[in-house]
Amino acid sequence: MTVTILSIAYWLGLAAVGWCICWLMLRSDHSLTTYFFIGNHTALALWLISQLLILQSITDRQLWMSYSIGNLGVSFTGTFWLLFVFNYVDRQTPTSFVNILTAISLMFYIIILTNPYHHLYYKVFTMDGIVYGPAFFIGQAYIYSAFVTGIYMVIRSCFSYGQRPKSQGVIILIATCIPLGINLISISKLIKTKVAVTPLTFALSGILVLLATYKYDFLNVNGVAFEDAFNSIAEGVIIFNRRGKATYISSAARKLLGVDENTMLSDVQHLTSDDADKPAEITIDGITASLRHYRCLDSKGATLAHIIIATDITHYYELLDRTAQLASAERSLALEHERNRIAQEVHDTAGHTLTMITSLARLSQAAAEKVDGEGLESLKCYLKETESISRSGITQLRCSINNLRDDSFLKSVTGAVRMICDSVRDMETELCVQGTEDERFSFCIREVYDSTRELITNCMRYSSADRIDIILRFSERNLELFYFDNGKGCTKIKEGNGLRGIRERTERLKGSVSFVSGEDEGFRATIKIPVNDGENKEGNI
Repeated sequence: MTVTILSIAYWLGLAAVGWCICWLMLRSDHSLTTYFFIGNHTALALWLISQLLILQSITDRQLWMSYSIGNLGVSFTGTFWLLFVFNYVDRQTPTSFVNILTAISLMFYIIILTNPYHHLYYKVFTMDGIVYGPAFFIGQAYIYSAFVTGIYMVIRSCFSYGQRPKSQGVIILIATCIPLGINLISISKLIKTKVAVTPLTFALSGILVLLATYKYDFLNVNGVAFEDAFNSIAEGVIIFNRRGKATYISSAARKLLGVDENTMLSDVQHLTSDDADKPAEITIDGITASLRHYRCLDSKGATLAHIIIATDITHYYELLDRTAQLASAERSLALEHERNRIAQEVHDTAGHTLTMITSLARLSQAAAEKVDGEGLESLKCYLKETESISRSGITQLRCSINNLRDDSFLKSVTGAVRMICDSVRDMETELCVQGTEDERFSFCIREVYDSTRELITNCMRYSSADRIDIILRFSERNLELFYFDNGKGCTKIKEGNGLRGIRERTERLKGSVSFVSGEDEGFRATIKIPVNDGENKEGNI
């Protein structure tokens, strides 16, 4: 009669475990978390099957085979449980970690199978009784360590950190701790019984798991998938029921808003806008967040739940501030560039104009010393030309200050250089043109004009020369300007604003400049500008 009752109990327990496995396969998410949990219950099913076989065993060999089947489940139950918990609380399970736990369980099972050769797991194993060896207690210590570690992790996840619903945590702890406690009592012989009640209590835990699956969405595909999805996105999500109690808080929401399970809808609703299309903004501990408030309504328009979505927009404002800083820096750079351009223009224009006026003034003075009919006419001519040059210089100076250029008189490189040469009165200038100028050279007219004007101005101001020679050479690949004067020269050339301006203009056109001088050897300059079918047109400002 006892055997029949136990058989029925074990069959019922096996049915409960099998039902639990099938239910989970149909209703839960097919993830590692589910597979490890099913593996744990499969190990329990093997244990129950072995108990049914033990009841039918009549020889030592049959008893050994029955125990071997059950020990396969017992050896792996701790491993499957610990791997399930690691995945349940969103902890990473590297392949190496899985392999190590599996190897430990496999090692214990190999020790059990080879027990007849070393008797480390069972010192005595007969139909009359079983005496456990040291390997048995080591294996039990590993299994209990795995279960205790898993229980601790579940408590932290569900009750300390709120990562999982507390209702699920309560069901898992009850379904695990009760069978584990009964097994501990059985092993310690505090209650002596000839019947293995531990697998029956684990079968009862299977019923509790079914309840968790059905009522609390334990391992349900939606519950797991949605929670993992919410925790993986940057936006914080808080869900309140119709009573205003928080039923779900994602990890991002905890970080952004500092909320917990005790937070009510009224605590955050005043921070949001009633219009979901117009998010409100708040700043907490240096973090700026955008809050949107959504209402979930039933078919009658009644509110079922409230959803608060928080988005960290601190980086957005940092980008705006950085963009404003960059814009300010660009404006400052453009202003500085414009100042430098105007300074160069003023230097070139005013310097050349004043130098020419000085030269003409000297000629006027010389002519005034012999005032007669012819000298008077020359004096009038010089003074008229002085007025013209002064007027032209002032006009160009105004154009520079107002960012305007009157380039209408610059039709060609040759014409521009010749105009400069013709304006010199108190020394001999000669221009020699080699090659033929065409439209390919139009991009550098202004630069060559300004550079030639600066060279002649410097000569008239510092060199004490009485002759200037300029060679302008046009070739297929380059435009070359060679400047020579017979002034006093210098042993060391110091590039001031004028010479530096010549170099900068030329290098903007990807050209090159060289200056050469010596004591009593005059001053020489070579300007070479490449011509590539107009590719340098960016220099024609």
